[in-house]
Amino acid sequence: MAGTPHAPGRSGVPLRDRLTGVLVPVGPLQLSAEEVRQLWSFIHGDIMHGSIRRLLRSSLGLCPRHTWAYAVVEIELWQAGAGTRGGHQPFDVSILYEDLLGHIAEGLDRGTSLLHRHPDQVLVPVGPCRVCLDTSSGELSGLRMGYANSNTEALTAEANALIHTTTWCFETVGIWRDRVCPECDPAVPHGTGDPALLCRYHLARRHPVHQRLRTEVAARLGDVRSRLRHLTISMTDQGAPAGVAENTSWVEALGFFAGWGLPLYLATDPQEAWAAPASQHTDGGD
Repeated sequence: MAGTPHAPGRSGVPLRDRLTGVLVPVGPLQLSAEEVRQLWSFIHGDIMHGSIRRLLRSSLGLCPRHTWAYAVVEIELWQAGAGTRGGHQPFDVSILYEDLLGHIAEGLDRGTSLLHRHPDQVLVPVGPCRVCLDTSSGELSGLRMGYANSNTEALTAEANALIHTTTWCFETVGIWRDRVCPECDPAVPHGTGDPALLCRYHLARRHPVHQRLRTEVAARLGDVRSRLRHLTISMTDQGAPAGVAENTSWVEALGFFAGWGLPLYLATDPQEAWAAPASQHTDGGD
Protein backbone atom coordinates (compact mmCIF):
# COMPACT_ATOMS: atom_id res chain seq x y z
CA MET A 1 0.00 0.00 0.00
CA ALA A 2 1.25 3.44 -0.84
CA GLY A 3 1.88 5.58 2.20
CA THR A 4 -0.65 8.27 3.02
CA PRO A 5 0.67 11.56 4.40
CA HIS A 6 -0.30 12.37 7.97
CA ALA A 7 -2.41 15.42 7.29
CA PRO A 8 -5.55 16.70 9.01
CA GLY A 9 -7.22 17.58 5.73
CA ARG A 10 -6.71 19.34 2.45
CA SER A 11 -7.22 22.76 3.98
CA GLY A 12 -4.91 22.01 6.92
CA VAL A 13 -7.74 21.75 9.47
CA PRO A 14 -9.98 18.81 10.32
CA LEU A 15 -13.52 18.56 9.00
CA ARG A 16 -16.06 19.92 11.44
CA ASP A 17 -19.59 18.67 11.98
CA ARG A 18 -21.78 21.57 10.87
CA LEU A 19 -24.41 20.88 13.53
CA THR A 20 -22.37 20.02 16.62
CA GLY A 21 -19.06 21.69 15.79
CA VAL A 22 -17.25 18.47 16.71
CA LEU A 23 -14.06 17.74 14.78
CA VAL A 24 -13.88 14.67 12.59
CA PRO A 25 -11.06 12.40 13.81
CA VAL A 26 -8.03 12.66 11.55
CA GLY A 27 -5.24 11.10 13.57
CA PRO A 28 -4.40 10.08 17.13
CA LEU A 29 -7.37 10.75 19.38
CA GLN A 30 -7.33 10.11 23.10
CA LEU A 31 -10.70 9.24 24.60
CA SER A 32 -11.48 10.59 28.04
CA ALA A 33 -12.59 8.33 30.87
CA GLU A 34 -16.04 9.91 30.78
CA GLU A 35 -16.40 9.23 27.05
CA VAL A 36 -15.43 5.59 27.57
CA ARG A 37 -17.83 5.29 30.51
CA GLN A 38 -20.71 6.68 28.47
CA LEU A 39 -19.95 4.58 25.39
CA TRP A 40 -19.44 1.36 27.39
CA SER A 41 -22.84 1.90 29.02
CA PHE A 42 -24.38 2.77 25.65
CA ILE A 43 -23.14 -0.50 24.14
CA HIS A 44 -24.61 -2.48 27.04
CA GLY A 45 -28.17 -1.31 26.66
CA ASP A 46 -29.17 2.02 25.18
CA ILE A 47 -28.71 0.93 21.57
CA MET A 48 -31.50 -1.65 22.01
CA HIS A 49 -34.16 0.87 23.10
CA GLY A 50 -36.65 1.74 20.38
CA SER A 51 -36.82 5.41 21.40
CA ILE A 52 -33.04 5.70 21.32
CA ARG A 53 -32.90 4.08 17.88
CA ARG A 54 -35.41 6.66 16.59
CA LEU A 55 -33.28 9.48 17.98
CA LEU A 56 -30.19 7.96 16.40
CA ARG A 57 -31.92 7.93 13.03
CA SER A 58 -32.67 11.63 13.36
CA SER A 59 -29.10 12.47 14.39
CA LEU A 60 -27.63 10.03 11.84
CA GLY A 61 -25.90 8.13 14.60
CA LEU A 62 -23.26 9.88 16.66
CA CYS A 63 -20.97 12.80 15.85
CA PRO A 64 -17.78 11.98 13.90
CA ARG A 65 -15.58 11.66 17.00
CA HIS A 66 -18.01 9.44 18.85
CA THR A 67 -18.91 7.36 15.79
CA TRP A 68 -15.33 6.12 15.60
CA ALA A 69 -15.04 6.08 19.40
CA TYR A 70 -18.14 3.87 19.59
CA ALA A 71 -16.49 1.32 17.31
CA VAL A 72 -13.18 1.56 19.15
CA VAL A 73 -14.73 1.01 22.58
CA GLU A 74 -16.71 -2.02 21.41
CA ILE A 75 -13.86 -3.59 19.44
CA GLU A 76 -11.20 -3.02 22.08
CA LEU A 77 -13.20 -3.88 25.20
CA TRP A 78 -15.65 -6.60 24.20
CA GLN A 79 -13.57 -9.73 24.70
CA ALA A 80 -16.06 -12.55 24.14
CA GLY A 81 -18.80 -13.12 21.61
CA ALA A 82 -20.32 -15.43 19.01
CA GLY A 83 -18.84 -16.12 15.60
CA THR A 84 -15.42 -17.35 14.54
CA ARG A 85 -13.63 -14.26 15.85
CA GLY A 86 -15.26 -14.63 19.26
CA GLY A 87 -14.79 -11.06 20.41
CA HIS A 88 -13.21 -7.68 19.68
CA GLN A 89 -15.74 -7.12 16.91
CA PRO A 90 -18.16 -4.29 16.01
CA PHE A 91 -21.49 -6.06 16.57
CA ASP A 92 -23.61 -3.20 17.98
CA VAL A 93 -21.92 -0.74 15.63
CA SER A 94 -22.84 -2.89 12.63
CA ILE A 95 -26.49 -3.16 13.70
CA LEU A 96 -26.86 0.60 14.08
CA TYR A 97 -25.05 1.66 10.95
CA GLU A 98 -26.71 -0.98 8.76
CA ASP A 99 -30.01 0.63 9.70
CA LEU A 100 -28.66 4.13 9.03
CA LEU A 101 -27.21 3.12 5.65
CA GLY A 102 -30.66 1.95 4.60
CA HIS A 103 -32.19 5.18 5.88
CA ILE A 104 -29.76 7.34 3.89
CA ALA A 105 -29.92 5.24 0.71
CA GLU A 106 -33.71 5.31 0.72
CA GLY A 107 -33.74 9.05 1.31
CA LEU A 108 -31.30 9.77 -1.53
CA ASP A 109 -33.35 7.69 -3.96
CA ARG A 110 -36.65 9.25 -2.93
CA GLY A 111 -38.15 12.33 -4.52
CA THR A 112 -39.31 15.39 -2.61
CA SER A 113 -42.93 15.40 -1.41
CA LEU A 114 -45.10 16.95 1.26
CA LEU A 115 -44.23 14.01 3.52
CA HIS A 116 -40.50 13.85 2.86
CA ARG A 117 -37.61 16.27 3.00
CA HIS A 118 -35.56 17.09 -0.08
CA PRO A 119 -33.19 14.18 -0.74
CA ASP A 120 -30.17 16.36 0.06
CA GLN A 121 -31.54 16.99 3.53
CA VAL A 122 -31.28 13.32 4.48
CA LEU A 123 -27.51 13.91 4.75
CA VAL A 124 -27.96 16.52 7.50
CA PRO A 125 -28.56 15.31 11.08
CA VAL A 126 -31.51 16.60 13.06
CA GLY A 127 -30.47 16.82 16.68
CA PRO A 128 -27.16 16.54 18.53
CA CYS A 129 -24.94 13.55 19.27
CA ARG A 130 -26.28 11.64 22.26
CA VAL A 131 -22.83 10.98 23.70
CA CYS A 132 -21.85 14.65 23.36
CA LEU A 133 -24.94 15.54 25.37
CA ASP A 134 -24.12 12.98 28.05
CA THR A 135 -20.50 14.12 28.37
CA SER A 136 -21.12 17.87 28.04
CA SER A 137 -20.62 18.40 31.77
CA GLY A 138 -16.95 17.47 31.33
CA GLU A 139 -14.72 14.93 33.02
CA LEU A 140 -16.07 13.78 36.36
CA SER A 141 -13.66 14.35 39.21
CA GLY A 142 -12.31 11.11 40.67
CA LEU A 143 -14.32 8.93 38.25
CA ARG A 144 -13.26 5.28 38.58
CA MET A 145 -16.29 2.99 38.35
CA GLY A 146 -18.55 2.70 35.34
CA TYR A 147 -21.10 0.25 33.94
CA ALA A 148 -21.55 -2.80 36.24
CA ASN A 149 -18.79 -1.47 38.51
CA SER A 150 -16.21 -1.67 35.73
CA ASN A 151 -12.89 0.07 36.24
CA THR A 152 -13.30 3.08 33.95
CA GLU A 153 -9.68 4.17 34.11
CA ALA A 154 -8.46 0.70 33.12
CA LEU A 155 -11.00 0.46 30.32
CA THR A 156 -9.96 3.87 29.03
CA ALA A 157 -6.31 2.83 28.84
CA GLU A 158 -7.34 -0.35 27.04
CA ALA A 159 -9.50 1.52 24.53
CA ASN A 160 -6.83 4.12 23.81
CA ALA A 161 -4.29 1.39 23.01
CA LEU A 162 -6.33 0.68 19.84
CA ILE A 163 -4.74 -2.71 19.29
CA HIS A 164 -7.69 -4.57 17.77
CA THR A 165 -9.11 -1.62 15.83
CA THR A 166 -5.74 -1.08 14.17
CA THR A 167 -5.63 -4.76 13.26
CA TRP A 168 -9.09 -4.60 11.65
CA CYS A 169 -8.16 -1.53 9.60
CA PHE A 170 -4.78 -2.87 8.56
CA GLU A 171 -6.11 -6.31 7.58
CA THR A 172 -8.82 -4.81 5.34
CA VAL A 173 -6.97 -1.81 3.88
CA GLY A 174 -6.41 -3.64 0.59
CA ILE A 175 -10.12 -3.29 -0.13
CA TRP A 176 -11.19 -0.03 1.50
CA ARG A 177 -8.15 2.04 0.48
CA ASP A 178 -9.59 2.57 -3.02
CA ARG A 179 -13.02 3.40 -1.60
CA VAL A 180 -12.02 6.37 0.55
CA CYS A 181 -13.83 9.67 0.06
CA PRO A 182 -11.48 11.62 -2.26
CA GLU A 183 -12.07 14.83 -0.31
CA CYS A 184 -11.01 13.14 2.95
CA ASP A 185 -7.88 11.68 1.39
CA PRO A 186 -4.84 13.98 1.44
CA ALA A 187 -3.19 11.76 -1.20
CA VAL A 188 -5.85 12.69 -3.80
CA PRO A 189 -5.47 16.07 -5.56
CA HIS A 190 -8.30 18.44 -4.75
CA GLY A 191 -11.24 18.14 -7.11
CA THR A 192 -10.33 14.72 -8.47
CA GLY A 193 -11.55 11.27 -7.58
CA ASP A 194 -14.90 9.53 -7.95
CA PRO A 195 -17.66 11.73 -6.46
CA ALA A 196 -19.76 8.61 -5.80
CA LEU A 197 -17.26 7.80 -3.01
CA LEU A 198 -17.84 11.05 -1.13
CA CYS A 199 -18.59 10.83 2.58
CA ARG A 200 -21.82 12.43 3.73
CA TYR A 201 -20.05 15.64 4.81
CA HIS A 202 -18.46 16.29 1.45
CA LEU A 203 -21.54 15.07 -0.39
CA ALA A 204 -23.72 17.52 1.55
CA ARG A 205 -21.35 20.36 0.63
CA ARG A 206 -22.26 19.78 -3.02
CA HIS A 207 -25.86 20.88 -2.40
CA PRO A 208 -27.82 20.54 -4.51
CA VAL A 209 -26.65 17.02 -5.32
CA HIS A 210 -27.77 16.05 -8.82
CA GLN A 211 -29.99 13.00 -9.18
CA ARG A 212 -27.44 10.82 -10.96
CA LEU A 213 -24.90 11.25 -8.17
CA ARG A 214 -27.55 10.59 -5.50
CA THR A 215 -28.47 7.37 -7.30
CA GLU A 216 -24.83 6.27 -7.54
CA VAL A 217 -24.22 6.97 -3.85
CA ALA A 218 -27.43 5.16 -2.86
CA ALA A 219 -26.34 2.09 -4.85
CA ARG A 220 -22.92 2.11 -3.19
CA LEU A 221 -24.47 2.40 0.27
CA GLY A 222 -26.81 -0.46 -0.57
CA ASP A 223 -23.81 -2.65 -1.38
CA VAL A 224 -22.06 -1.68 1.86
CA ARG A 225 -25.25 -2.35 3.79
CA SER A 226 -25.60 -5.84 2.26
CA ARG A 227 -22.06 -6.76 3.26
CA LEU A 228 -22.52 -5.19 6.69
CA ARG A 229 -25.62 -7.32 7.26
CA HIS A 230 -23.57 -10.42 6.41
CA LEU A 231 -20.91 -9.27 8.89
CA THR A 232 -23.52 -8.80 11.61
CA ILE A 233 -24.95 -12.27 11.05
CA SER A 234 -21.44 -13.75 11.10
CA MET A 235 -21.10 -12.48 14.67
CA THR A 236 -24.02 -14.65 15.86
CA ASP A 237 -24.10 -18.33 16.80
CA GLN A 238 -25.64 -19.51 13.52
CA GLY A 239 -23.98 -17.06 11.13
CA ALA A 240 -21.65 -18.09 8.31
CA PRO A 241 -18.09 -16.72 8.60
CA ALA A 242 -17.42 -13.34 7.01
CA GLY A 243 -14.84 -12.81 4.30
CA VAL A 244 -12.57 -9.82 3.86
CA ALA A 245 -15.23 -7.92 1.88
CA GLU A 246 -17.67 -8.24 4.77
CA ASN A 247 -14.99 -7.44 7.35
CA THR A 248 -14.31 -4.23 5.43
CA SER A 249 -17.94 -3.12 5.40
CA TRP A 250 -18.05 -1.51 8.85
CA VAL A 251 -15.00 0.64 8.01
CA GLU A 252 -16.71 1.78 4.79
CA ALA A 253 -19.96 2.50 6.64
CA LEU A 254 -18.31 4.60 9.35
CA GLY A 255 -16.11 6.30 6.76
CA PHE A 256 -19.24 7.50 5.00
CA PHE A 257 -20.87 8.77 8.20
CA ALA A 258 -17.83 10.14 10.02
CA GLY A 259 -15.07 10.79 7.50
CA TRP A 260 -12.02 8.63 6.76
CA GLY A 261 -9.32 10.25 8.86
CA LEU A 262 -9.02 7.59 11.53
CA PRO A 263 -8.69 4.44 9.35
CA LEU A 264 -6.30 6.28 7.03
CA TYR A 265 -4.16 7.15 10.02
CA LEU A 266 -4.29 3.67 11.56
CA ALA A 267 -3.49 1.83 8.34
CA THR A 268 -0.70 4.25 7.47
CA ASP A 269 1.26 4.11 10.71
CA PRO A 270 -0.21 1.55 13.13
CA GLN A 271 2.76 1.77 15.50
CA GLU A 272 2.01 5.39 16.37
CA ALA A 273 -1.78 5.52 16.28
CA TRP A 274 -3.25 6.18 19.72
CA ALA A 275 -0.18 4.50 21.20
CA ALA A 276 -0.18 3.70 24.90
CA PRO A 277 2.60 2.12 27.00
CA ALA A 278 2.36 -1.66 27.22
CA SER A 279 2.08 -1.36 31.00
CA GLN A 280 -1.31 0.35 30.51
CA HIS A 281 -2.87 -2.59 28.64
CA THR A 282 -5.34 -4.34 30.91
CA ASP A 283 -8.15 -6.84 30.47
CA GLY A 284 -11.31 -4.87 29.69
CA GLY A 285 -13.80 -7.66 30.25
CA ASP A 286 -17.51 -7.51 29.55
